[in-house]
Amino acid sequence: MAKIISQVLLLSCALGVAAPVAVNAQQRPDANGQVGAEATHTFATTTSPATACLQLHLGSTVFNFNVSINADVYPYPITGGTITGSICQAPSWKVTGGTLGNALTIQGSRPSGNSCSTSISVIGNFNNPSSYIGTYGFNGSSTMFDHHTLFLGYNRPTCP
Repeated sequence: MAKIISQVLLLSCALGVAAPVAVNAQQRPDANGQVGAEATHTFATTTSPATACLQLHLGSTVFNFNVSINADVYPYPITGGTITGSICQAPSWKVTGGTLGNALTIQGSRPSGNSCSTSISVIGNFNNPSSYIGTYGFNGSSTMFDHHTLFLGYNRPTCP
C-alpha cells in the first residue's frame, strides 16, 4: 500500500510540475497577440509591401516615383514601382530597385526604342525638411544632373 501511495504522490508531483508548463505554453501569445488554440506561433503578418511617394525636381523637370518598399527592414528596400512626370516616355518606366532611408537610391528602366534612355539611377542623402539632395543620370550614370527630391509620404491614395 505504501508503494502505491508513493507512486501516486510521485506521479502527482510530476503532473503538478508539468501541467503548468503545458498550460503556459498554450497561453503564450503569438506575434500577433493571439492566445490559445487560435495562436499561430509563426511570424507576424507584415505591413509590407507599403508604398512611398517621392518627387524629383530639377528646374522644370519633375519625375514622380511611386515605389513599393519592404517596411520590415531598414533602410527600406525598394522592390518596384512606377515613374511618371516629365521623364521621356513616362508611362513605360518601372522602378527596379533601390533603398529608402538616410540615403536614397532608385534604379529604373524602360523598354528600348525611340530616342529615350533605357535606365535611370538616382542617389541622394536625406535633407530636412523631408527631402533628398543628390544626383541622377541615365544609361549607367548617376551623376549627370543635380536634384532635390521631396518625400511626399507613405501609402498615399495617389502619387502625382
